[in-house]
Amino acid sequence: MKVTSKHVVSRDKGWAVKTSGTSRAGKVFESKAEAVEYARRAARKEHGELYVHGLDGTIQERKSYRRASAATKPLRSKK
Repeated sequence: MKVTSKHVVSRDKGWAVKTSGTSRAGKVFESKAEAVEYARRAARKEHGELYVHGLDGTIQERKSYRRASAATKPLRSKK
């Protein structure tokens, strides 16, 4: 299953939310906080990942909202 990633990146006039694999921003906001909140909701809804970038482009925060599958759940010890 393909995981959708949302990236919050700096723009000349504000902060943009981009989806991985696209060249254009989906939405642009005046403040970083607004962009992060929008991207967080979208990543949760799509069970994707959120990347928040700083002014210099480095990743400041990464959060995964992927569903846990049977393959990723810890094994129970047998007694």
